Amino acid sequence: MTAQPIDRPFIFEWTGRDADALRITLRLTQDQMAEQMGCASRTVARWREVKNSRISTPIQEALDALYEQLTEKQVRRFLHALQHCAQPREAASPVVMAAEMTLMQARINELQQQLHAKEQQS
Repeated sequence: MTAQPIDRPFIFEWTGRDADALRITLRLTQDQMAEQMGCASRTVARWREVKNSRISTPIQEALDALYEQLTEKQVRRFLHALQHCAQPREAASPVVMAAEMTLMQARINELQQQLHAKEQQS
């Protein structure tokens, strides 16, 4: 049984949390991500420390380009990373909420497929 394709959440503006989740998804170190983005390692480290940090327009565009290249498997990993980057006392951002809803919908679709397949066998 194959998993349903996942819709990518639309990211209007990248935050530190989103950018760090993308770095984790790509399995890059902070130095590697900084090199790829063309910024200082300290900038990437700040994303991890200050989850709601603002990111400059050129970096936003570079993050957009990386995000659009993600495979289906990487999109799933990104959504998972977004959920686990949130601090327990922190209000979830719209991107985190969209990620959670996307994962829930994908799981519902998988369960419906399994149920349909069992009904067909009966």
